[in-house]
Order: sequence, then structure tokens, then C-alpha cells
Amino acid sequence: MGTYSSATRQGAYEPFDLQVSRNQIDGHTPIYVFGLTTLLGSTAYGPAWEGLTPSGGSYVYPSTAAQMWMYSSSASDTAVSILINGLDSNYNILTETVALNGTTAIQTVNSYLRINSIITTVGNAVGNVSLYSNSAKTGGVLYAQITAGNGNSQMSIYTVPNGYTFYQTYLQADANTGVTSSAYNKVRTLTSPPIVGAAVAVGSTLLQSVFVQNFNVPLTIPLAIPAKTDTQWQLLASTGSSTVANIYVGGILIKNPD
Repeated sequence: MGTYSSATRQGAYEPFDLQVSRNQIDGHTPIYVFGLTTLLGSTAYGPAWEGLTPSGGSYVYPSTAAQMWMYSSSASDTAVSILINGLDSNYNILTETVALNGTTAIQTVNSYLRINSIITTVGNAVGNVSLYSNSAKTGGVLYAQITAGNGNSQMSIYTVPNGYTFYQTYLQADANTGVTSSAYNKVRTLTSPPIVGAAVAVGSTLLQSVFVQNFNVPLTIPLAIPAKTDTQWQLLASTGSSTVANIYVGGILIKNPD
């Protein structure tokens, strides 16, 4: 059975993390998950992403793999291309590039079961770019969005591809909560299906903590998240409905033994 060694290839003179970033170690890919919201509320936990509302709520995953629709809120966005990073019905990595046609919804060629991110590869959209479950733009499910000027989606959501394990090495959360106020925020990692032997059927809360302005955890021993696991790094404010907050997750995606 073949394995993917994490031994460095360039000797002791070049750090392991740098070699991973330079794609010099077979089967190892750096993963960066960024989430941002300006509408964090105190009603319910939710991932930091463009679709979060003050009432919170979980991100809705597709029930089956399906083609999706992408469009901009601006008719001017006709020279912009967006890369979709997703997974197919078997959780295998699936990507494609969609050329925007302004506010006209364009259907994807591929059918996606999961969306991990959407990234601008050509141009810079002046409108919000949305990836929806239907072409009507209303009444459907939003799976990803790029806020005008950002260039890529900001969602603290990630699903591990089939045949891989994600080794999380870092977690950071920030919020504009005042140090002198009595307000605080909560952060948690929620996985589905449960991992590490958890008994909760709908998901496993692996980490839960409170913080005021900043929370960061460098994991000396990386957290192993198995293939086909949906992970949401979620936030909840103690009060209010318009807290600005972000989440950053770092780690390495390593191909499982053949």
C-alpha cells in the first residue's frame, strides 16, 4: 500500500511548511479557509460567510449533486471569470471556470454536491457574484458569494474531498467587540458526520470557546478531519446583530494511502 510521506525533500535547510506551499511534497496541499461577516448576531450559531444574517442559522448543503447558476448583481460584469472549487456526487474534487454575463444567470457544466469556494480568475466584479441553486435568483439556495471588490468568497466552510484527510493546524477568530463592554463572542467547530467517536448524529462540536476581540489556537498536533466530512467554523455574539467578525483556518490536505 502506497503512502504519502511528509518527510522534507530539500533537506533541513528549507522548512516543511514552505515546501508544502511550494508543492514540493507529493500528496500535500495547503488549505486556507477565510470567513467574514458584518452581520453576526446573537440568535443562533452560523459560519462566517456572505449569506449569514443577524438571526444566524446553518449553511444549507445540496441534498444531491446538481448544476448551479451564477450571476452578478451588476450588468457591467461581462469580462469576469470565476473559478468554482467544489466536489462531485462522490466527493471527488471538481472545478470549472464560469464567464459571467452580467445579471444573466449562467448554468454550470458540472453538477456539484459541495462548494468549497469561488475565486475570481479574470477581471474584478463591480457587483456581488452569487452561486445559486436556480436561475430565478429568488426562492433558491445560496451556496457561495463574492462580495463586490473582494475577489473571492469568504466562508468558514470546508468539506474534505474523497481520498484525503484535512489536518487543521490553526484556528483564529476576530471580532469588533469592545474590550471594556460586557459583550463577548462564542466560536465552535462543527463537523458532520461526527468524528472522534462523537455520539451526536447531526454533527460533532469539537471545540467551543468564548472570546472578546481575538481567539487563536495553533494546534501543535494537527486535528485530523476525515474525507467527506463537512466542517463549519461557527460564531455567535452574546448581544447585538451587526458584529463584524472573521475566521481564519489553516491546514494541510494530505492524500490518503492508495
